Amino acid sequence: MKFRFILNLAALGCLGLILTSCETADILNPFGKKKPLPACPKVQLLKDTDTITAYRAGPGRDITDIRYEAELKGFTGECEYIGEKGIYSKVNVTIKVGFDITRGPAEKSRSTNVSYFVAMPEFYPKPQGRQVFTTKVIFPENRNSMQIVDEAVEVSIPITKSRSGPGSKIYIGFQLTPEQIKFNREKQRVPRIR
Repeated sequence: MKFRFILNLAALGCLGLILTSCETADILNPFGKKKPLPACPKVQLLKDTDTITAYRAGPGRDITDIRYEAELKGFTGECEYIGEKGIYSKVNVTIKVGFDITRGPAEKSRSTNVSYFVAMPEFYPKPQGRQVFTTKVIFPENRNSMQIVDEAVEVSIPITKSRSGPGSKIYIGFQLTPEQIKFNREKQRVPRIR
């Protein structure tokens, strides 16, 4: 009796494997017509815009004038190709940006807004070429440094004969003033608040 029960379980297991293999046969079949999905577009942090030192208004530029400092630490993301039968009309890219931020002595409130951009140079100056996102950072009473992961943002890239998803590039950086970009490029480092 026990042997028959084990035999029946084995038969059910084999049936499950057969049904599962029918479902995935198109994916695993090297002779089938399904094409693998293209790779996601390349996303990277833009040099010279991956850090920000925000000073209070006025000419002072020492450590007591810093409102906050932040540094982009990375991102996570995924992409989804939209289309049928291997012919795609666009790729949607979802990105979550992460950064470290430290509140400086010149920041009197416990909150500040930090802006960053997601840019695709091939579309500039159209609006989709550069989108700016602002995150409100609220520091708890007992902390002046935080790690932030912002909400997901999505960008769409139309696919054409001359533009493929993997060939597109997406850059992430802080929204900086010309003075802040110059500061980052010249590496004029004042004592840090971290």
